[in-house]
Amino acid sequence: AGARIVRVQGTITISGMVPVSSNKSILGVGSNAVVTGGGLNISEASNINIRNIRSQGSDDDGINIQESSHHIWIDHCDFTNHFDGALDIKRASDFITVSWNHFFNQDKNMLLGHSDDNGAQDRGHLRVTYHHNWFDGTNQRNPRTRFGNPVHVFNNYYLNVGDYGLASTMESGVRAENN
Repeated sequence: AGARIVRVQGTITISGMVPVSSNKSILGVGSNAVVTGGGLNISEASNINIRNIRSQGSDDDGINIQESSHHIWIDHCDFTNHFDGALDIKRASDFITVSWNHFFNQDKNMLLGHSDDNGAQDRGHLRVTYHHNWFDGTNQRNPRTRFGNPVHVFNNYYLNVGDYGLASTMESGVRAENN
């Protein structure tokens, strides 16, 4: 509980989805800050900054943001080889920025909005900005959006994307610029 700055240096191996509570900054120190084996779960939380972390090899999501979490910034991170999504945002979460990240070797990359039948919870939320990210050999969901409005996707770089890049579905309002 309480405000904390967590500095990660070297490799931390976790399992499952580890909860992250409000008022946390998780900051990688140097170029070798790695979280592997599991993911971070941000649920009913706010005021979180995750920066300069390499997230890899979770048997679920790399980072899952859900249940009305808000005011979150994911910046300068690397995401690779997660079983499910690298970075999912869903269930009425709001005011999130995803910037300057590198996503690579990932199938289901980023989901925005839980499911097609979750509009009652998601409408009026899921306001997210994605900018200056590098999608490198990712197959799909770069991002895939449902119900988010507005969603701003700008200045992202797509290289060797397999199935599709950006998908806007289910009442989502996306402004895509300079990608």
